[in-house]
Amino acid sequence: MTTPESEFAVESDAEVEPATVSFQAQSEFHEVPLGVGVDEETLDEQLREFSRDYWGDREDWEPLRRMFAAMQAANSEQLAASGAIYQAMGVFPIAGSADEDAPARISRCTLLVSVRELDNPDPEVTAAGIAETLAHGSDGGESQLVSLPVGPAVVHVAGQRAVWEREDGEQERFLVRIEVWIPFPAENRLLLVCLSTSDVQDLHLYQAVLADIADTITFGNPEPAEETAAAVPATRSAVSDFD
Repeated sequence: MTTPESEFAVESDAEVEPATVSFQAQSEFHEVPLGVGVDEETLDEQLREFSRDYWGDREDWEPLRRMFAAMQAANSEQLAASGAIYQAMGVFPIAGSADEDAPARISRCTLLVSVRELDNPDPEVTAAGIAETLAHGSDGGESQLVSLPVGPAVVHVAGQRAVWEREDGEQERFLVRIEVWIPFPAENRLLLVCLSTSDVQDLHLYQAVLADIADTITFGNPEPAEETAAAVPATRSAVSDFD
């Protein structure tokens, strides 16, 4: 199941109309406000609402909700400044045995979609260059050229081991990142869709999740407002409870 289509206008050169990027994400994703196109007061309210949805309405958790909202505000500002247009937390129930009503466990991930400037003479050439560059990167990941409905793209999968010291000894955590790099069809831009998770045992699940999202991506110029007023796609997915 997917959420309604999300559509984002990406600013281009003055001579070119803004390009629109559209895609669909599964209903298990809960969008984190980035503040793109809204004022600071509106963003604060959006983040307070998101924090309530995430932590619930317990009165004694209000300090935690405020701290969480403040941290997300700082992170959103950095992400938006670096070209992010969409961020979401994924909460996926993993089924147990057939006779159990509740899921055996919950798997979590983050989804980030961003736009980057890149010299793009031709999408095929650009995708090949990205694949070659990533193949010789320092993260030890694997890259593969793929063909999506929207055009050529590169899939990159890489792992990371984080280690930190604690009083009771060394603590480690493994992360996996799946990226889809997609050149814009006719602009010097690149769409990067990145899904990351510490639930590395669910890699195959998230590869399928990201593949489904990538298949829905479209590029195009927005139609005049009067022609689409009756059926404008949702620009932000509704945030659902995290229970």
